[in-house]
Amino acid sequence: MDSASIREAFFAFFEEKDHARLPSAPLVLRDDPSVFFTSAGMQPLVPYFTGRKQPPKKRLVSIQKCFRTTDIDEVGFDSWHNTFFEMLGNFSIGDYWKKEAIGWGWELLVERFGFAADSLVATIYFDDDEAFDIWTRELALLPPERVWRLGNLAAGDETNFWSPGPTGLCGPCSEVFVDRGPQAGVPPHDCSPAENCGRYIEIWNFVFQQYDRREDGSLLPLAKRNIDTGAGLERLSQVLQGVIPDTFRTDLFVPIVGRVETLSGAKYGADATADISIRVVAEHTRAATFLIGDGIAPSNEWRGYVLRRLIRRGALHARKLGLRPGAMAATAADVIKAMAPHHPELRKARERVLETIGSEEEKFDRTLTTGLDLLNGAVARAKEQEREQIDGPTAFRLYDTYGFPIEMTREIAAAAGLAIDERGFKHLLEEQRERSRSTARFNQDAMRFGQFYSELRDREGLRSTFIGYDALLAEDARILSLALGGQRVGAAQEGSEVEIVLDRTPFYAEGGGQVGDRGDITTPEARVLVADTQTAATGVIVMVGTVVDGTLRTGAAATARVDEQARRDTMRNHTGTHLLHAVLRHVLGDEVRQAGSLVHPPGLRFDFSFARALTPAEIRRVEDDVNEAILQNVSVQARVVPLQEALASGALHLFDEKYGDEVRVVDAGPSRELCGGTHCHCTGDIGLLLITKESSIGAGLRRIEALTGEGALREVRALRERAERISHRLRVSEERIADAVEQLAEQRDRLDRELGTARRAGMDSSATSLVASAEALDGHRLVVANVGDADAGQLRELSDRVRDQLGSGVVVLGGVRDEKPAFAVAVTRDLAPGVDAAKIAKQVSSIVGGSGGGQPHSATGGGKDATRLAEALEAARRIVREHFDGGRGAS
Repeated sequence: MDSASIREAFFAFFEEKDHARLPSAPLVLRDDPSVFFTSAGMQPLVPYFTGRKQPPKKRLVSIQKCFRTTDIDEVGFDSWHNTFFEMLGNFSIGDYWKKEAIGWGWELLVERFGFAADSLVATIYFDDDEAFDIWTRELALLPPERVWRLGNLAAGDETNFWSPGPTGLCGPCSEVFVDRGPQAGVPPHDCSPAENCGRYIEIWNFVFQQYDRREDGSLLPLAKRNIDTGAGLERLSQVLQGVIPDTFRTDLFVPIVGRVETLSGAKYGADATADISIRVVAEHTRAATFLIGDGIAPSNEWRGYVLRRLIRRGALHARKLGLRPGAMAATAADVIKAMAPHHPELRKARERVLETIGSEEEKFDRTLTTGLDLLNGAVARAKEQEREQIDGPTAFRLYDTYGFPIEMTREIAAAAGLAIDERGFKHLLEEQRERSRSTARFNQDAMRFGQFYSELRDREGLRSTFIGYDALLAEDARILSLALGGQRVGAAQEGSEVEIVLDRTPFYAEGGGQVGDRGDITTPEARVLVADTQTAATGVIVMVGTVVDGTLRTGAAATARVDEQARRDTMRNHTGTHLLHAVLRHVLGDEVRQAGSLVHPPGLRFDFSFARALTPAEIRRVEDDVNEAILQNVSVQARVVPLQEALASGALHLFDEKYGDEVRVVDAGPSRELCGGTHCHCTGDIGLLLITKESSIGAGLRRIEALTGEGALREVRALRERAERISHRLRVSEERIADAVEQLAEQRDRLDRELGTARRAGMDSSATSLVASAEALDGHRLVVANVGDADAGQLRELSDRVRDQLGSGVVVLGGVRDEKPAFAVAVTRDLAPGVDAAKIAKQVSSIVGGSGGGQPHSATGGGKDATRLAEALEAARRIVREHFDGGRGAS
């Protein structure tokens, strides 16, 4: 069964069971931007599980694209690890339970996918008698001897117990395996799905969310239980297409692997070493294509850093296959062709994907040179400081930023007589992996937070009324609920961090890009400083703060006071954001769509879709038009209307947001938007909007950062002070600063040109002289020379220049800098398949007590014994001569 048929059979089956089909969410979740990447099928549904949002239906089905960073370094070394994968999942939100989930899963596997019933076995958590009875008695799908009880939390074994973190929503799970029978080469033994001998292959997982695990490890039963089932599309395709355990032979990968084979001339399965590189290039290209398609761009931080690392690792393995920059971009075109029928966003992002990957490949090609320079510098520093090893941070930076395999770093360091701080490197590597593991976990605190308050709302009618649109003070509120560490309490003592629910509150809960209010709550006995406000469940607003005085009690009368200065600053920035959005669409066109925002007291940040950087003139016009709207000082109006009426009026809205039947519309000058946030009374209250930065946050995505009100005033004063300091330093009036800087820049450019001209002239002269002295060998040319004082970088540049003038031939140059010999070897492209520059560099460097390496067409080396430089160069001459005369020696 091909993967397209698997997809449609899965959807059709659960739609027959009254499930609503959901499209795949992006790899970056808008509802939870703190999560690194979507890494599980149920992750986009967390707001439904926790009660923060109403699901379109209690029964849902999806095929979710996922990405996990923890497996990057594993990809390639076996035939099944992937960073990008797709999860088939059916979900029950407080609806059906174990019997239906198990029965439907079995029906789909046996009757639709065609698995033989007698080839399937199951596992359950060791004390899940309910699941055991369903499998063996109630539904009688399997005999008891084919259902294994695994795991035991009390003994530290979490097998068959699902929990993404130490606390939060969790529960037992039941997995289904295909029994492939005893495996060849494996000694006879008492086998079970708990081991990895290859006999049992997992194809399905039922997760029964029925507990909330507390910090003390206790399991509290949930009032509303959920079902989360999952099956990996890649794994199912392996099994149903008969290619276990090689994902890269499924139809999901065959066209991608085929492209790599065509480009490289290598054949998948013919050589174990080449297979590793083929798998890395294919998998990382596929993953990078989806990440870029979802708006992520390569960078040196956060998600962009992962994408850059992915492309660079793929490019490094492409080099090992003899491919030049652009190979991954070419492969990405095949990824899009194969996957776009199921993920149409790829077709729209095609140009951006190909351009981004191609550009990153070119950058990495240049980065390799920089990495070698970094390593050579680290070697020099270690020698100067009489250390015996290269420090761990440098080795890790080479590995992580420049894509250097640690083996390459070890070899080059050993050539200089140095070791590597292996312990420091491994420590940093483990730290990074731990960060990847932690960012891949669900935000369990948030999940438990929502579940806790949803249950209180449903069970006790806990609700709070927001009065903060019209007031910043509530003098007659009452405390309805207090919670400490996820537990309901009657009182909170001084020093406690407490969650408070009032019957009425002026505190705005975080939402729509606006941060939650802060302030204080006082009662006759206590005072609380509120640091944040959140919507825990629909209709439930929770203030989170610290009791700084006295004892806070449930039921007490309370006065709630919002930090007025912080709220007014936030309101200025929020209304300013609306004006900015409207003006951007007016100036740049309707293609501008909001992609995210942050509104807090210090300033505002607005992310939007646009294909290029704004010009200085466009930024000035946007800023001018926004401030013109501010100066008009029109009233800001808010009203609640039916959704369809709001949309018909032209109100801007977020296309991926789900709205209720009634919505709040905010009008502010040229802007009309759906918004639940707090705003100024008049546009003039904003004061001044000052754009401080416009930048790219990804292909097709831009970001504007701005200040309003007092923040803008402070920035203007700071600009004035900086101008005064520069004026004083340059000894010119402030009006002439630009002219003075231009003069300095011209002087610098002139000096740079003169220096570059002199350097190129010297290098060109040297290259010409060396070419003139070339030795003719069987229709090719050979240059071997000692150029005197030079380091490896200078030798490499000169050897490349000589090679480019030879036509067909080999260049071997040597030199000495600070009593250390170095070599560079360059081979023209027509000879590289037979004459390996890296091997020559390694052989020659060994004579001077060192080693070398690089690519077949360009390599460098070095050592410790400068007195043997001439001997090494003569050996190089002999090696090349012997190659051309078939080993008969020089004539």
